[in-house]
Amino acid sequence: MDELTRDFLIESHEGLDRMERGITELEQRPQDRELLAEIFRAVHTIKGTTGFLGFSRLEKLAHAGENLLSQLRDGKLVPNRAITTALLQLMDALRAILRCIEIENNEGVGEGEDARLITLIAELQSPAKGDANAAGDSVATDARPAFHDNTVRVDIALLDRMMDLVGELLLTRNQILLATESDSSLMISSRRLDILTADLHESVISARMQPVSSLFSRFPRIVRDLSQSLNRKVRLIIEGQETELDRCMLDAIKEPLTHTVRNSLDHGIEPPELRFALGKEKEGILTLCARHESNHIVIEVADDGAGICVEKVRIKAIERGLINAEQAPQLSEDELLQLVFHPGFSTAEKVTNISGRGVGMDVVRTNIDKVGGKVQIESRPGKGTTLRFRLPLTLAVIPALIVRTVQQSFAIPQASLLELVHISRQHVVSAVEWIDDIPLYRFRGKLLPLIFLDRMLSLYREPYSHSSYDCFVVVLNAGERHLGLVVDEIAGLHEIVVKPLSPVLSSIGLYSGVTILGNGTLVLILDSSAIAARARIRRNAGTESMEHMTGASETVDQIMDFLLVDIAGRKTAIPLSNVVRIEQIRLLSIEYLGPQAVLNFDGKLLPIEDAGGLIAPEVGDQNIFRTVVVCAQADSYVGFMVSRVLKIAPGCDLFQPGSDQCAVGATLIDGRVVSVVDMGRIPPFASAPESRDETIMDHSFAWPQVSRSMA
Repeated sequence: MDELTRDFLIESHEGLDRMERGITELEQRPQDRELLAEIFRAVHTIKGTTGFLGFSRLEKLAHAGENLLSQLRDGKLVPNRAITTALLQLMDALRAILRCIEIENNEGVGEGEDARLITLIAELQSPAKGDANAAGDSVATDARPAFHDNTVRVDIALLDRMMDLVGELLLTRNQILLATESDSSLMISSRRLDILTADLHESVISARMQPVSSLFSRFPRIVRDLSQSLNRKVRLIIEGQETELDRCMLDAIKEPLTHTVRNSLDHGIEPPELRFALGKEKEGILTLCARHESNHIVIEVADDGAGICVEKVRIKAIERGLINAEQAPQLSEDELLQLVFHPGFSTAEKVTNISGRGVGMDVVRTNIDKVGGKVQIESRPGKGTTLRFRLPLTLAVIPALIVRTVQQSFAIPQASLLELVHISRQHVVSAVEWIDDIPLYRFRGKLLPLIFLDRMLSLYREPYSHSSYDCFVVVLNAGERHLGLVVDEIAGLHEIVVKPLSPVLSSIGLYSGVTILGNGTLVLILDSSAIAARARIRRNAGTESMEHMTGASETVDQIMDFLLVDIAGRKTAIPLSNVVRIEQIRLLSIEYLGPQAVLNFDGKLLPIEDAGGLIAPEVGDQNIFRTVVVCAQADSYVGFMVSRVLKIAPGCDLFQPGSDQCAVGATLIDGRVVSVVDMGRIPPFASAPESRDETIMDHSFAWPQVSRSMA
């Protein structure tokens, strides 16, 4: 293929992209003469060049389209759906011929299909159309603006190579800066090199940036075609098209964005009749929006459709075995919504050629994670759904914090950093609180889950107490979760060149890449989301403000009352809403079904939980009494053996009982973190016969309704 043909193909594809945007807008603005002129110019340019290059088939099709567009531009025809559809078919046919030219260096076959399309276009024109060839040539020549071409096309592979070279230059710069720190004669030159390298880096990144309009431009056609096939009325709103993003990032999010738009049309926006019955406008609204936020690009896909039914998600998740029936009530709406990204998960009643196989959302999450992005989902039943993609500006060179633990260095991308906290050895013991094996740190009015990096990575360290060394807490934003990563040292902020991991290290799952520091040290780049997942920190765990927990400025329904008890010297909280009664019982009345302690209580069989080992009687005393707190959840009941009841106090959940974060829940009472009993472990005992002997043989019964009493 010669250079002239290659330039023609590039220009023609660009012209067809403009034509597609214009045609889809034409239905909304049928009287816009400037829009019609722009579409006309795109077809006219293709037609004019094809005659010179000898592509006769392409010239015939473009000529037919030019005739129709000239009638529209001159006001002799009014655009309608049939005309718009024909123009889109024309555009598809032109693209197909261009692809044949590109691959085979000829126009391919299919002139019979072209003849049918040319006939259709002719039938759509006014019978008294006159000489369309003369109206098209003359007007197009006058309407086409003259401009000076100040751009040059560069092959993508060359830009990628330039970025790789700049990355290597940055590494060399870092090494030179480190080597010349003590040499004053080279200091000025090294600083000059630093400035020039930084400018070159920014220039290469700018050359790789493209407006998201190049990606968004494909969606008006997709929305139009899908809405017609699904019998939907949809208005597409596009905002922030001028926002720029790295070219490789645009390629990476093309498929996730397409899946999301298709889901919004198929699952989200309702048919016109249903929307009218629900009191909505018959025309649904789908919004594509791009904007800058800090060092990220945020792209949102929002619809005003039916939203996601959380209960349906809960039922489907149980059916597929993603969660069990005991876990389901404990999951929040946000946590349930995250299940839609699980492979194979779908709430669709039937599989269509558009969606329903549970593949799309899995692809969305996977592809976005690959480029270091995050996906958030928000949905309100009856109001609509929003998917939010948070993406880094570029992947090649990023600022990162270098930290050290057990004399090993690691990099943390700056995009994940919130703050740095230094804790002196004198304050380590008082600053860190422990719930079972879960460390928490009070930070700016919040309780922050802590992760010790040396423990997570199983790095060998000589035995030491927590108060032996100063430590640093790197506060990270891992998606919707905040956590504190405890390290030994902070080595400073550096620009690093991200290199891919080998498959051996990728399988570990804690690292997103590798880099080389100026001193030649190989450093692994930590993935904050993977760290949070490995530590099983739940979304938003422990991030409530202290004033919220103490009720200073909180709504009533977010504060719970707890029964504070002592279990073998340890304070524990029981949700008061679960407490049925408190009783004093004699130890001799306790019996066993295998290892399970049970009590014949009011003629019913009551399982006893004895976390403090309080059942064993003291020697020589057979009349020992113990306190039992009888609790209920749904149709199950259990008695908790306690040393004594302390008081009723308000508190607010930090961790949900039975969560992945820890085996027990936690709450804040009187400024102290207190464990909450796990009500999810209540055995499923149900109805039992009346007699005592039969009751012991059959574990199931239903408790009678009893009033709460305080003994």
